[in-house]
Amino acid sequence: MSEATGNKKKIDISQYKELIETISKVEFKKFSSLGLIEFSEVVNVGNYTVYYLFKNARSNTYFNNAYLSNAIKWAIRNEVRRRYKWYLLRSQENAIPHYTPILSIDDVDDNDNPIVLKDTSATPEAHAQMAEIRRCIETAINELPEKEREIIKAKFFYNKKLKDISVEFNLSQSRISRIIQYALEKIKKDLIKQECE
Repeated sequence: MSEATGNKKKIDISQYKELIETISKVEFKKFSSLGLIEFSEVVNVGNYTVYYLFKNARSNTYFNNAYLSNAIKWAIRNEVRRRYKWYLLRSQENAIPHYTPILSIDDVDDNDNPIVLKDTSATPEAHAQMAEIRRCIETAINELPEKEREIIKAKFFYNKKLKDISVEFNLSQSRISRIIQYALEKIKKDLIKQECE
């Protein structure tokens, strides 16, 4: 149990521990490969979000689990977006050194709704999902027989035309087309088996 210093309002978020940890695990799994944030930090963002909501709520306000889940989820995503933007700025060649606090209590207090997201660029979750899909596709392609794998790479990685591929492999264009279709079906089945759809 914790006590807010300003208005002496007692706030007990221990009953939401399981909810916070569940949402934190789900969200952390989406972008853990980026290395921008540790799991304990994700849980802390969830704890702070619930604490903040109850601290600033009117006495008759009720928050159901669905509302709290969304608030936690978007607070975590917002935090990862802030870190991702800072990381991109820091890693750019000619970028001016820039640092802003990752989670500023002043920013949250000044903002009526700290969970509003305005960033329309690709999110860290999208990058993480694309990295996972790319890994699954590479695994599926590597499972193909050598000839099919080489034809798929020629078509989709090197953007070669069917006539060029047919000359390279000494096969007719229609045969190359059938091999590509057959290989794509194998890749699709492999992705389903890997649960990467």
